[in-house]
Amino acid sequence: MPAGPNDQGATATLEIETEIDKDAQAIFEKRLEINKELEGQADDKIYRGINNYAQYYKPKDTAAGNASSGLVRRGPIRAPANLRATVRWDYQPDICKDYKETGFCGFGDSCKFLHDRSDYKHGWQLEREWESGEYGRDSDDDKKYEIDSDGDDFPLTCTICRKTFVDPIITRCKHYFCEKCALERYRKSTRCFICNTQTNGVFNPAKELILKLKNMEKEEDEDKSEHSSSD
Repeated sequence: MPAGPNDQGATATLEIETEIDKDAQAIFEKRLEINKELEGQADDKIYRGINNYAQYYKPKDTAAGNASSGLVRRGPIRAPANLRATVRWDYQPDICKDYKETGFCGFGDSCKFLHDRSDYKHGWQLEREWESGEYGRDSDDDKKYEIDSDGDDFPLTCTICRKTFVDPIITRCKHYFCEKCALERYRKSTRCFICNTQTNGVFNPAKELILKLKNMEKEEDEDKSEHSSSD
């Protein structure tokens, strides 16, 4: 069971507003009671506060409620205490929510929001599919977007000379060039050839790329030897 009352908070009251016995409506009702008690009596010279002066007319009841309903008095009206405040994050402010959830919009074609006719799943539907293993947890859909760590993370050719790397180096901005190409480029400009970032002449040996190139050469040599032996 969730924490809280047994009715899951259905009868809970909002406790962030002014206390009920001190708000404007309570003060108004108290004034009515005091005026009713003092009606027809002589002035006893007792000060009962700014809200309890003698009143010589009675607020008339209205069709919407009694005299303390808020329609015949001034000041803020007491907010309903049985309503829960909810927050909804709207990530699509340009779409008509009425049409999206119910298929009907009272504004019709004059609605300024988009009437999207696409099919969406509600949050409870996605959660149910997740719990049942139909989607997400036991499926391979998430693996489609994973990046394999064994993938080709290095370029195979130098961006400047467009040829295979010779003594490759790496810049601070993680770009790879041949050592000769990088030094020639540095004589013309101190910025990176690809992203135009200031390099300050810092070119470090690309050890990982060098190791990968050596492994590729070994694999090619092994393939050639296998082909030659098969012939």
